[in-house]
Amino acid sequence: MNKAFRRQVRAIWEGLEQVQGADEFANIEGGSIEQHRDRRLQLHHCANYAAILILLSEAEQHLNILEIGCGSGALSYASARIMPSGWKLTATDYSLQLLEHARRQYQSDNLRFEQLDLRALRPEQLRETDIVLFLEVIEHLPRDQAAGLLHTIYQGLRPGAGLILTTLDRSPFPRAFSGYAPHFVEYTYKTMVEFLASPENNPFERFRVFRLVSPRIAAEAVRAEKRGGYLINRSYRLILALIRKSHAAQGIWRAVSTFFFRLYHRLPQNGRFELEEYLDSLEFIRENPALRNKDSFGLVALLEKDKP
Repeated sequence: MNKAFRRQVRAIWEGLEQVQGADEFANIEGGSIEQHRDRRLQLHHCANYAAILILLSEAEQHLNILEIGCGSGALSYASARIMPSGWKLTATDYSLQLLEHARRQYQSDNLRFEQLDLRALRPEQLRETDIVLFLEVIEHLPRDQAAGLLHTIYQGLRPGAGLILTTLDRSPFPRAFSGYAPHFVEYTYKTMVEFLASPENNPFERFRVFRLVSPRIAAEAVRAEKRGGYLINRSYRLILALIRKSHAAQGIWRAVSTFFFRLYHRLPQNGRFELEEYLDSLEFIRENPALRNKDSFGLVALLEKDKP
């Protein structure tokens, strides 16, 4: 199974490599993964989509898939290119700027981009949907909002339909929270299972939580956080808290952040990213995932409504 998973990761990675990062915007919160220099982060996101393809590989021949929070759409496009012909992907985001870029750059017969603000999501918008994708979004929501969204999605889906969510796994880290400013909650395998096990949070009758595992990725991420990543995250979070009440200060900070983000993005990379070595260490763990705390970097949860 992991050989098939790695093939999917590679195929999505190769699709992402063909994408040109946008010049008209700098999405510093991560919605434009092709703009980021962190190659491990890019590989993590490719692994998310590959895990979805594996989980859905035995599904019905025709699937209507709705992605909530597609960002720039680059990964949606890279994944749609290798989906079975009977699958249709509707990728959504709240940002018109990101969607306009996606519609210009990423065209495929089985892919369309639409605007959707998850805060205004209504159950009737999901009547034709078989699978909802909620990728690297739940950490951006307080727990009560995440629970409310799961209930809304459940109400809209037909019996037998489901939802797949992904998020980073904090299990290997010494701290429960990274301090990263856009995040409200970060989960471990244990806390994700506890969250989904509560009917108040999760109305879906069945759920399973899997893991994305790589000893190398996990160790390097922990080391980077210890060597200054945590301090940078906390400092950035403090600055945002201080300027939150001033629109002028927010505008100045956004302009400065964007400038340095673009400057950093254009700097030459140090060394070559050893894709093959990372792929060799990469696993999608579906059996006994609770045993892999030390080398897990991502969580993948499948939530399903009972069939009639």
